[in-house]
Amino acid sequence: MSDFRKLLLAFAAVTLLAGIASAQVTPPITCSTTAQPLTVRTEGLAEQTGDVVISCTGGQAPALGTQLPQVNISLTLSTNITSRLLNDPITEALLFIDDPAPTAQAPCAPASGSTVCAPLYAGAGGTATVTPNGTDVRNVFQGVKQSDNTIVWLAVPINAPGSTGSRVLRTKNVRAAIAGSSATNGQIFAFVSIQNPPANLQINQSSVVVAFVQQGLIFDLRSATAGSFSDSASGVKLFACERYNSDLAADPTKAYGGASFPGGRSFQVRFRESYAASFKVREVPGGQQNIPQNNSGADPSLATVVESGFFNTNFTQTNGLNRAGRADTGTRLQVRFNNVPANVRIYVSTHAVSGSGTSGLAAGYAVANTLGTPSTIILNPTSTAEVGPPGGNVAQYPIGYAPGLIEVPLTSGSGSFVWEVFGQDPNALDSLSFAVALAYRNANNPGLGQMTVNGSFAPVSSDNKMSTSSPLPRFADQSTAVGAASINICQTNLLFPFVSNQGGFDTGIAISNTSQDPYGTSPQSGNCELNYYGGTTGGGAAPSKQTTTSAVAGGAQAIFTLSSGGTNGIAATPGFQGYIIAICNFRFAHGFAFISDVGAQRLSHGYLALILDPRISNTAESLGQ
Repeated sequence: MSDFRKLLLAFAAVTLLAGIASAQVTPPITCSTTAQPLTVRTEGLAEQTGDVVISCTGGQAPALGTQLPQVNISLTLSTNITSRLLNDPITEALLFIDDPAPTAQAPCAPASGSTVCAPLYAGAGGTATVTPNGTDVRNVFQGVKQSDNTIVWLAVPINAPGSTGSRVLRTKNVRAAIAGSSATNGQIFAFVSIQNPPANLQINQSSVVVAFVQQGLIFDLRSATAGSFSDSASGVKLFACERYNSDLAADPTKAYGGASFPGGRSFQVRFRESYAASFKVREVPGGQQNIPQNNSGADPSLATVVESGFFNTNFTQTNGLNRAGRADTGTRLQVRFNNVPANVRIYVSTHAVSGSGTSGLAAGYAVANTLGTPSTIILNPTSTAEVGPPGGNVAQYPIGYAPGLIEVPLTSGSGSFVWEVFGQDPNALDSLSFAVALAYRNANNPGLGQMTVNGSFAPVSSDNKMSTSSPLPRFADQSTAVGAASINICQTNLLFPFVSNQGGFDTGIAISNTSQDPYGTSPQSGNCELNYYGGTTGGGAAPSKQTTTSAVAGGAQAIFTLSSGGTNGIAATPGFQGYIIAICNFRFAHGFAFISDVGAQRLSHGYLALILDPRISNTAESLGQ
């Protein structure tokens, strides 16, 4: 029995040692997930989220030339993913192994019709190679769309780093639809999972924050001199009978040079960053990439100031990899005009302008294709000729136009214009203002009404899913229409403070339309509305208001008495005593009243009507008496 016990103890010891040896052969691979979150714009539909980094340690480093186990790594966002589809379902979202330098990045390209790379093998220095004992390394993998909010990287090799090293997996170019999403507490989360892992692999912290959501744009209107609008509800008040930038109204080719600006700038539209670097350039020139991939010579802050994600100009066209990460444009700023009255033209400055001065617009345009100086350049989508700085960024103008002012095409009273940001200061809140000039000739009978303006990021889209064709970046329109300018009917408001047709007295009234003069004023014509306040003989009510049945022409008069009426279809109002307010639909009306006993035998008095326009508008003529 004692011998049996000794044998059993010996067997147990051997089993324990075998277990320890087994544990030493296959130690666990432990992976933890972190993120480098970015600030994203609440208006954005294709915002770059921060890198997700999976760091792994442990395991048994495989022998050189052995086939590596493959796993599928999926990333799910708390909103839709909008990375570009390059070769549907293959996307621009990339996964890197061990942060290879730009010249060492080697994509694993699936065969035509496949989304999975061939098995890889353990190479020197923890690399994954195409053939056993080879040197053809693969360390970049393209993500595949699995659902609207999930991307999966298929057949990623797991090369255990062993006890002395680590393995780093990093994602790039994962874009998110922010606008319309339910970003919890202003954050976007990423959920990471590893599918079909080796039995000894475990992952910690699978949920991480990849973005903080914040409003990107503040839009408002400024006066022509860059001050605040005195009346933000209606904006600039103009009148149909007055010429305004008439040269531009007659000839749009005078938008730059030689034009007179009687009205000058009408107002300015201002675009401001809500947080530093919400305005982004497309990409920074130079180098093979703009967001570094373990490149000590690159500036990590570039990730926050460019619309493009990671790209490498050495990548081939296989599965569209050469397009991965590259935005179509820098941040664009759009102004949209609506309810523009008929026969009114709108011009905008081709570049950001200062707020000083009210006549004329500064010539030229500023382009800064580097960081540090806020600047913009025009982008007119209807042009047929292009000019601009090198590097693929272009400014567009209609043929024959020089920089300065340019007309906004209008259809049914609506039109829009777009500028692109080509330079910015990542350490300051950039603000860009553009001048707007309205133009019309009163001979064209401009329509009446109030126009509105919206300002937003551009291009505006409703596409919140992965797409092969939708632009990057793109934005939802979250703007609110602002009253910018109104064109009003021209009026003069006259007060006749006392009139009488009682007690043997009568009142005669003359209203003269003095818009015809030797000073070049364009003659106007219009009807007059007469409003009666007081009463009639015996305590009766005042007469109802009446309007002349024919217009009072420039240089003509409407003449009438209370007892008998008069010209232009004015009816008699016998027995009335009180005051009259005449509203005439032309500027420069003047009135005279004459009160007397019939025949002016005993008493008479004449006076000029008071002009009430100061209580209506501070831009009208005011003689006061």
